Amino acid sequence: MLNKRIGNMYKFIDYTWNPIRGGCLHDCSYCYMKRYNEEVGKILLASWEFRTGLGTGNSIFIGSSTDMFADNIPSGWIKKVLDYCYQTNDPVKPNTFLLQSKNSKRFLEFLNHPFMERAVLCTTIESNRFYPDIMNNAPQIEERVKAMEEIAGKGFKTMVTAEPLMEFDLDEMVSIIKRCKPRLVNIGRNTRGNISLPEPPSEKVQKLIDELKQFTKVNVKDNAKVWSVK
Repeated sequence: MLNKRIGNMYKFIDYTWNPIRGGCLHDCSYCYMKRYNEEVGKILLASWEFRTGLGTGNSIFIGSSTDMFADNIPSGWIKKVLDYCYQTNDPVKPNTFLLQSKNSKRFLEFLNHPFMERAVLCTTIESNRFYPDIMNNAPQIEERVKAMEEIAGKGFKTMVTAEPLMEFDLDEMVSIIKRCKPRLVNIGRNTRGNISLPEPPSEKVQKLIDELKQFTKVNVKDNAKVWSVK
C-alpha cells in the first residue's frame, strides 16, 4: 500500500511505497529503518505490493525503507518496480517519483528504462569525508558523485540529500555537490538520538547553505533548524 508521508520525511513527498524490503546491504549506523529492517529480515520482493494503486498527481518516494539499488538487489526486481510505475502512471495527471540510493552507479544500469525520465534520481552525500565506522558498507563518496555527474550529464533530473549532515570540508563539499548538478539539495540532521555523529557547527552549515544557493535550491528540514540556520 501507499504510506502517507509522516515524521521527518521530505515535505514535498506525499507517499512512500516499498515493494522491496529487508536489511540494507550498506548497514549505515544512523539508518532510521534499521530496527524495522531487522524485523523484516533478509531482503525480499513484496509481490502483494504490485496490487497497489499509485493514484494520480502524487509525489511518491519509491524504496524509502531500504536501498533498492544496492548491489545485492536482483536487476529483475528493480525492473519489475520500474515497469509497474511506468505502466500504471496516468499520462494526463502523472505522478512524480523519487528514487534515492547511495549506490548511484546502479542507476546507470537502468537509464534506458522509459520510467527514469519521469523520476528524480537522488544520492546521499552526508559529508565529503568517508566515515567507515558510520557508513560501513556504503559506496565511497567519490563513487557516488562520479555516477551522479554522469547521470546529470545525460539530462536526467538529479537531487542530493546531505542527511544526516556530518562534519565536512566546506570547499570540497560544495565542489562535489555541484558536480552532481542537483535541482535540489536537502539538508537534514541525525534523527537517531542513540547514535552520536560528528556534526558540524551551525556557522559552517550556514556557509554551506549560502554557497549551495549560488547554483541550486536548498531545502532545510525542520530537524536541521536546531543548528539555527536562517
